[in-house]
Amino acid sequence: MSAPAPQPPYAAVLVPALQRIQQQFGYLQSAAMEQFSSESGIPLARLQAVGSFFPHFRFSPPPPVTLHVCRDMACQMAGSRQAIEQLKKTLPESVEVRGVSCLGRCDRAPAACIGSAGGEHETYHLGRTPAELEACVHAALKEAHVSQDLDARGPAHSPAFQIDLYEGKPCSYDGVTKAVQTRNASIAAAAKLAAEKFQFGPHQTEAFRQKAVGEVRAGGPEDEQVNQAVLAWHRDADWAKGTELGGWSETVLTELEAADLRGLGGAGIPAAQKLRDVRDAVRTARARGTDTRAFIVVNGDESEPGTFKDRELLLRLPHLIVEAVILAGVVTGASQGFIYIRHEYTEQIESCRAEIRRAEALGMCGQGASVLGRPFPVSVFVSPGGYICGEQSALIEAMSDRRAEPRNMPPKLETNGLQDLPTIVSNVETYAWMPYIYVRGGATYAGLGVNGWKGRRFFSISGDVKRPGVYEVPMGMPLRELIYGADYCGGILNDLPFKAFAPSGPSGGFLPAKLKQGAGLPRDHVNNKAWIALAGRRGIDPATEEIDILDLELELNLFRALSPTQALGAGLVVYAEGRDMAEQAFYSLEFFRNESCGKCVPCRLGSQKMESLAASLLSGKIDSTTWNEELLPMMKEILGAVELSSICGLGRSVPAPLRTLVNYFPADVAKHLAAPKAK
Repeated sequence: MSAPAPQPPYAAVLVPALQRIQQQFGYLQSAAMEQFSSESGIPLARLQAVGSFFPHFRFSPPPPVTLHVCRDMACQMAGSRQAIEQLKKTLPESVEVRGVSCLGRCDRAPAACIGSAGGEHETYHLGRTPAELEACVHAALKEAHVSQDLDARGPAHSPAFQIDLYEGKPCSYDGVTKAVQTRNASIAAAAKLAAEKFQFGPHQTEAFRQKAVGEVRAGGPEDEQVNQAVLAWHRDADWAKGTELGGWSETVLTELEAADLRGLGGAGIPAAQKLRDVRDAVRTARARGTDTRAFIVVNGDESEPGTFKDRELLLRLPHLIVEAVILAGVVTGASQGFIYIRHEYTEQIESCRAEIRRAEALGMCGQGASVLGRPFPVSVFVSPGGYICGEQSALIEAMSDRRAEPRNMPPKLETNGLQDLPTIVSNVETYAWMPYIYVRGGATYAGLGVNGWKGRRFFSISGDVKRPGVYEVPMGMPLRELIYGADYCGGILNDLPFKAFAPSGPSGGFLPAKLKQGAGLPRDHVNNKAWIALAGRRGIDPATEEIDILDLELELNLFRALSPTQALGAGLVVYAEGRDMAEQAFYSLEFFRNESCGKCVPCRLGSQKMESLAASLLSGKIDSTTWNEELLPMMKEILGAVELSSICGLGRSVPAPLRTLVNYFPADVAKHLAAPKAK
């Protein structure tokens, strides 16, 4: 059985072309679109359909200067919405001033970006007053130099990150080297065994070694017996079965399992499971003689308000992500890797590209990856924009030159992803931990946790805290330590009481300072094993009917067992006493309404309905009787329908802000209700 002809590396065409046109002209100029359509053969209607989906693209010339200010969560709390209205009045009409969704700089709120016609990139201005932003805009209008706030100069907080096994020294790609050595040892052992079993001569034995690595020798007739022997090794089957032979990749996967490394973008799927699924899909393709390509994709879109940890990893530790992509490629047999990064992260894009060039020079990746013994190109894919691209199937659609609308699943991406081929999509941090775990051992990583939990994790925390930022913390550390610890956030601004926090940006809703029986605590919580164990560790009476949420330990499984929203994402937003949670719920619903891709009716209409209901509440148009007797029952029915029938996680997250507002902050709802109408 002969192997299929090698396929060229995958490269998107349409989306990068739209990005080039917009960069050149400032918008999607009609003549340039028509020219590209003619040259590429892609219908103009398709270019327009894709371009119109993404908010980053414009179809008309931009004004001389644009000022876009984030209006979400931490930035809203820092007064960005008032600043937008003020700047609209004070700046010339030739300047476009508008609010936009999260820019990923929540730790230096409010965040704003300025774009100039003809400029290559926007400039970012963080934590600035309206007067300072106005001065920056006037400088841009005069085409003068505008000093921007770079992420590379952002605040750095202790304690230092432990994730970097190279401890600040140049990355030597120890994880990739170790994996390749393990693979090569298994090939050598298998070649020796095959030579004895099938009586291979020197030529056939060498052919086995080369084909096992992935290199196909040019010229000469193919030896079917060698092909079958290589196939047995690739599939970990028959005579080549076992971790010292075809099953060598299990030595990597078992370390990840010992570490209990899970998806750190919110879903919590075991990392080893995804790798194993793609590896097995590649094995199946080899057995069938079909296309054996597969892809490793890093999800660096990070558009969830309040979330910015991946921003720091991509900028400061790009070598870990690049190494993990290559390591995943070696383990699974994948043919290509991509780092998908949101377009607002210009420093991070260049940081990763520079590290890819360095890795190529070392022979670790690229078409001439000498260390791997086979081609494995790695590249950065710049997102065309939109919160929905953080959903993994929508991300794949964008990479496929289509509108980023989530797919109906199954089939899952691990078997039918990019190009309908096996694809892993995981979070930046999930990948970044892989080299540490494989080189130092899963048990070592697991031992970094506290209170019986495994490992460490990054959180981005913002809002009403003294030192917002990105912190690497041990799994199981109490929330109290993160918010009040001297090495972390250092407490609440102005030493106000803690009122609430969002455990996963707007997607996780809002949790109150106290969880009570019937209002946050799990049903029959006194018999809940997770609760009993936590109470024992924290010295809490297990029979209590109220607990301080600050005593919850930062670990996904614990939050799933005890938190009413079961969410623990990467973006935590803290609210001090005095914040109106009804306002915060409205702003979150407005975000979901704006960012819904519109593909499915429940999310498209449900998000609009919920935002409209919250707006009516804030305007004082609803009396208490109407709210309690009519709107609450209707709202609960709509929320349930949206949650159950939406295609993707965005739609399923829409109910969280309003549901948690109603359940845990009734006083904030009541103050907006009008008096009952007289009968």
